Amino acid sequence: MSGAKETPRQKMIGMMYLVLTAMLALNVSVEILKSFIIVNDAIEESNANFEQKVNATYAQFEKAYLNNPDKIGEAWEKARYVRHISDSVSKIVSDLKIGLIAFCENEPIDTINAQFARGLDIESIIGRQDNYDGPTLYFMGQSETGASGRAHDLFNTLNWYRNRLNEQLGNDTSKVRVDLGIDGKFYDAGGNSKRWEAQYFQHTIIVACLTILNKIQTSLLNSEHDVVAQLFAGTSDEGINFDNVEARILPKSTYVLQGSNYEAEIFVAGYDSKSKISVNIDGHTQTGDSGVVSIKRPATTVGEQIIRGTIRIPTNFGSKDYTFESSYTVAAPIATVSAEKMNVFYIGVDNDVSALGGGLTDANTVVKISNGTISKTSAGRYNVRVTTPGKTTVSVYRDSKEGTQLIGSKEFRVKRVPDPVAKINGQKEGIRNLDKNIFVGAGGLIANLKDFDFDLNVRISSFKLQISRSGELTANMNSNGNRFTPDMEAQIRRCKKGDKVFITEITAQMPDGKRDLGDMVISIL
Repeated sequence: MSGAKETPRQKMIGMMYLVLTAMLALNVSVEILKSFIIVNDAIEESNANFEQKVNATYAQFEKAYLNNPDKIGEAWEKARYVRHISDSVSKIVSDLKIGLIAFCENEPIDTINAQFARGLDIESIIGRQDNYDGPTLYFMGQSETGASGRAHDLFNTLNWYRNRLNEQLGNDTSKVRVDLGIDGKFYDAGGNSKRWEAQYFQHTIIVACLTILNKIQTSLLNSEHDVVAQLFAGTSDEGINFDNVEARILPKSTYVLQGSNYEAEIFVAGYDSKSKISVNIDGHTQTGDSGVVSIKRPATTVGEQIIRGTIRIPTNFGSKDYTFESSYTVAAPIATVSAEKMNVFYIGVDNDVSALGGGLTDANTVVKISNGTISKTSAGRYNVRVTTPGKTTVSVYRDSKEGTQLIGSKEFRVKRVPDPVAKINGQKEGIRNLDKNIFVGAGGLIANLKDFDFDLNVRISSFKLQISRSGELTANMNSNGNRFTPDMEAQIRRCKKGDKVFITEITAQMPDGKRDLGDMVISIL
């Protein structure tokens, strides 16, 4: 079973899983949430259309049985059993979708069903679309590894369903590969092995969970159709005939890094997989099995590349040719590194950075810094801490089986956080005029970081205050914070027009230590 060749549709499903898995690691924005909903709606629509195709296959099967029950009877009974268990497993998945929404929205299941019955979509029904705590608890329960909970029950159900389908095929499993996406090997960011349940349902946002469940139903429909079609094909000496044949080329990616390979599969949609076809590209002929030819072209030239050729299909009366054409883009290795605030790293604070490699997934992207430390906070997002003024470089590497390759880098300036400005009721350093009642009402000094994008809690930590009244100076009064002391307030209230208040030795507590700020002189109005 494990050695059977995959059909083009099954390979496409596998590619969809890879894309979806990469998206799950993202720190989702509103646009990404909407993208999940769009993909989810498209999968639901595709499932509805494909279900009609499956029903048509059953109808054709039943018609053949009614015409010749003696020949078709045994296979038809197997097909009916496949339909029964397929409907049961699909309903389990549908119930999980409704149950998930009800659990996360804290609503009865009947209420959620009623909302769908009124024509509301998931975007309207789900309040918090980036919720992942609720889905994790719903599917994983108290299990961190996925060894228990609803996700584990679903895994067991899918495994059971696959085994039952294979039993119906008997010795004829070489032509059909039942792939429900549960047999792969999964790893976390540290390279540690993890279970299927944790891969898809641990810390996964609700809209992504719904998309995954719909994708599982797609796999169920594909497997059901393939098994029933194979059962039906086994009843005919001629197999299943298709009345529409088109050439297709399916690239693994249309965006290729220079130095890597462009890979694609060329196949005939709807053609009998028992046929051996050949493809001619640029005068070179390559043959394949099961209606699929796999090709590999070195990506040596940057820019758009055109691939065209001819597929030759053997028939009972010779052969027939079908032409195809497709394009893909070869790009030089690039990297995108940007500070979320500005092109500067500040000492003593968390500097939020985005770092991505063009054409790379988050899983095979490695980011390093030359001066300081960098830690990953989410997919494509990192936190940088620096300690020494000057410059530092953030570099992005591609990590693959072939080794580590530098994709690109960017240099950043490293600065201290700028000095804040001490203010009192909007007045700052220098000589200012202020009414004494307003002065007292201000209660103390504040520290202001003008035009600085980081949200820092900067406070005045100490200052001294002295008053010149009628040509005489009071003693220096000390405050070990940002507030006026009672003695300071009393002395200010005694001031008259023309008296001056001197505020000196102002210090502020900063992320990298204390800073001395400018003095202030207030002339009483």
